[in-house]
Amino acid sequence: MTLKDLPPSLGIASGSAPLLSVVMANFRGAAYLADAMNAVLAQSERRLELIVVDDASDDDSVAIARRIGADDRRVRVIASAVNQGPAATRNLALDAARGDWIAIVDSDDLIHPQRLARLVVAAEAADAAIVADDLVHFGALDDGQGRTLLQSLSLVAPMELRLDLYLRGNSGDPRLPGFGYLKPLIRRDVLGARRYDPAMRIGEDYDLILRLLIDGARFLLLPDPLYAYRRHPGSISHRLSVDTVEAMLAAHEALPPLSDPAARRAAAAVGRQLRRTLRYERLVADIKARRWAGVLPRLADPAMLRRLVDSMADRRRRRVMGGRNRAAGITLQVQGELPPSMPAPGQPWDRPPAPIAARIAVRAPTHMGSGPGATEGAPDRMPAATPDWVSWLAGAVARQG
Repeated sequence: MTLKDLPPSLGIASGSAPLLSVVMANFRGAAYLADAMNAVLAQSERRLELIVVDDASDDDSVAIARRIGADDRRVRVIASAVNQGPAATRNLALDAARGDWIAIVDSDDLIHPQRLARLVVAAEAADAAIVADDLVHFGALDDGQGRTLLQSLSLVAPMELRLDLYLRGNSGDPRLPGFGYLKPLIRRDVLGARRYDPAMRIGEDYDLILRLLIDGARFLLLPDPLYAYRRHPGSISHRLSVDTVEAMLAAHEALPPLSDPAARRAAAAVGRQLRRTLRYERLVADIKARRWAGVLPRLADPAMLRRLVDSMADRRRRRVMGGRNRAAGITLQVQGELPPSMPAPGQPWDRPPAPIAARIAVRAPTHMGSGPGATEGAPDRMPAATPDWVSWLAGAVARQG
């Protein structure tokens, strides 16, 4: 019998170090926490510890985490007495982590049962210090269109995410995804003493990985759509404000000098984008506070006025489109073919999986059953030949919540 054959509660021998430390920061996540934890504990790679750090929630989060931990000794629960924000909360988990790899999973998201094992195998084969796969967006803030984070890249095979491209993804270039949203695995010996910037409440993930790339870490990006990223009204990653953007700009301006010319150009573009965003957030703050003396001069800037109009139009579109397509059920075929099968870890796909993953994200029926890690309850109308990753994703995104 191998470690993978053992039940979850026996996945790590007493006193031995795990292969993976899964960091899960939580604040008021009681509605989704059990599903997120169970998805981690259902991983095919049993040699892991799940470190749940609660940021002084006033709901049942800590009780839920401790109840699950009572049945699985791989769970470690840290309850903060004072709310400190996501960066400081994750830092507590990083300080406690013992694994060779650090995995970031949010407390309202879901992951495929083989995700962590596949990422480790692919990273070690490529000698990468950081590895991540695609995110599939789902949830209450869905705009009815369906998308994955990396869809615009049309990835078929793994690619190295270099420093200049990583920066450009945060520069406002509409052709590129925001790579800071990725949920990576990081080698603990490469992470070292680096930690999240506690002054940042948004963008701390992007900033940490950026600094590791500047240090020379190699980042491997996979096409695999095995992370279901829930978007809901309680998500903080969408809530920009003057304070959060000021912190992001301060962190950016504190970056060390960059030797690569392409990276320097990309960093300059990021700085310009952050300053534009800060001007816009100040405009929004003045409008909300009815500080008209500050509003009128900013509205004289055509870029600010256009952004304000686009934001209002986008909100209206989301209200109209949200959930419209979900009742239609899943269209499994793309140009007459079944979705591609998932290849061996780190190997190329037959064709990009992102388009079908995006369609599943908005068309999954909401009446499906549930199970640990959302691996049960696949639609009964799916053909027997449906790839495992498709069945899993359909079950995951049906948990709209």
